[in-house]
Amino acid sequence: MTSSSTRLDAVRFGLIGLGAAGCKHLEVLANMPEVEVVGIADLNAEYVEQLGAEYAIPLATTDHRRLLADPSIAAIAIAAADAAHYPLVLDCAAARKHVACEKPIATEVVHGREMVAAMENAGRLFCVTFNNRASAITRRIKELVDAGAVGNVRRVRLLGLMAPPDNRWLRDQRGDEAARARVESICVQGKNALYDCGVHSFDFARFLTGSEFKRIDARGWAMRGFPYPDHGVALCEHDNGIFTLIEKGFDYAYEAQTRKEYVRYEVLGDGGSLAWDLDTNRLRVFGREQTLDELLPHGGKGDVRETLYRGFVENLRAGELLTWLASGYEGLKAIEAAQAATDSMLANGVVHRDIGNARNWFDAAT
Repeated sequence: MTSSSTRLDAVRFGLIGLGAAGCKHLEVLANMPEVEVVGIADLNAEYVEQLGAEYAIPLATTDHRRLLADPSIAAIAIAAADAAHYPLVLDCAAARKHVACEKPIATEVVHGREMVAAMENAGRLFCVTFNNRASAITRRIKELVDAGAVGNVRRVRLLGLMAPPDNRWLRDQRGDEAARARVESICVQGKNALYDCGVHSFDFARFLTGSEFKRIDARGWAMRGFPYPDHGVALCEHDNGIFTLIEKGFDYAYEAQTRKEYVRYEVLGDGGSLAWDLDTNRLRVFGREQTLDELLPHGGKGDVRETLYRGFVENLRAGELLTWLASGYEGLKAIEAAQAATDSMLANGVVHRDIGNARNWFDAAT
C-alpha cells in the first residue's frame, strides 16, 4: 500500500480509531489525492504499528493527543467507538482542529450539546458522517422528492433490518471475543439499533422532509436480554404534518449461514409514490406525470465515505459546511430523536420474546 498524497495543497488529516470502521476510513482517506494522512491513533498498539507501516504514516501512536499537538494537522477524522466520540471531540475543540466524526455524535444527548458548543466556540467545522447524505440512492430519492415526483410528501418509511453485531458469520470469521466486544460497543454503549444505526434514518427524515420532529412514539422488542431493545419501530410526526416510520433491528438472519440484511425506503405523496429496496436494487417511481424503474445498486460504504470526505475537504477550503453535509448540530438533532424513540420504547413496555438459540452475552451464567 502506498502512502497518501504529498501534494502541497492536500489537507493534512489525523485519524483516531482503527477498528473495523476506522480501517475502512483509513483506506478511503489514504487514497484521496486531496488528503494526506499524516497521523493515526488507536489504543491497540498492534493495529497502530501494522497500519502505520502499511500506509507509510509518519505519526502512528496510541496517544491521540500527539495528533492534536501537531500544528500541521488541520482536521481529525474520528472513527472510534461511540462512547469515545464525546471526549475526543472536546479534545479536538481544545486543540482547534476541524472534525469529521462517525455517527452517532454521542451516546448521551447532553454530551452532544457540549460537543456542538465546544466546536462552535473553537471556530472549527464539525461534520457528522451520515451515510444517507452521500449515498447515490438516498441522494436520488432526495432529488426526485424535491422535484415533485410524488407531489406533496405525506409519509416516509425507512426500514433497515440488519445482521446483528454478533451474527453467526461474524462469530465464525472473528471469534466469540471479537463478537462480544462488538455487541458491547453497539448494543450496550450504543444503546440499540434504533439509536446506534437509527440516527442515519432520523437524520435522513429531517433532511428529506425539511422539517423537525414534533412527536415520536416507539415500540420495541427484545430477543436476547440486552439492556435496550434489539428491535424498534418509531412513528414520527413532523412539524409540517408528514409522518415518518423508522424501523431498525439487530436480529435479522441472526443464525443464517449467509450474512443478510434488508433495507427499504418509501415515500408516499399526494401525487405518487417511490420505493427502493436492497434485494432488487431498483428504484421505482409511480407519479402523476412519470413512471420510473431505475437500476440503482448499493455502491458500498467506501464510495459513500469518499463522497463525504471529499465534501468535507471542499468545506474546509470554503470555510463553511455545504448544505448537504450534516453539521454537528444536525448530528445532535438525530440523537435527540433517537433518544426520544428509546425513551418511548421503554415507557411503552418492551416486548420480550425468547425465540430460540440466540445468545445472550450478558446472562448471569456467562
